[in-house]
Amino acid sequence: MSNFLYFILGTTLGGMFGVAAMCVLQINRLSEGKGEADAETECADTVPTDRGRS
Repeated sequence: MSNFLYFILGTTLGGMFGVAAMCVLQINRLSEGKGEADAETECADTVPTDRGRS
């Protein structure tokens, strides 16, 4: 039973650490401004829509 509790504790802590690391890396990527530049280049070849412009 003790080994099972250690397994559950390790899995929980490992999952929390993994999620925290992914959040930190995502925040770092967004703070560099690469997200906006990539979004503009991805949408450059789409058909323009008339969104209220006259």
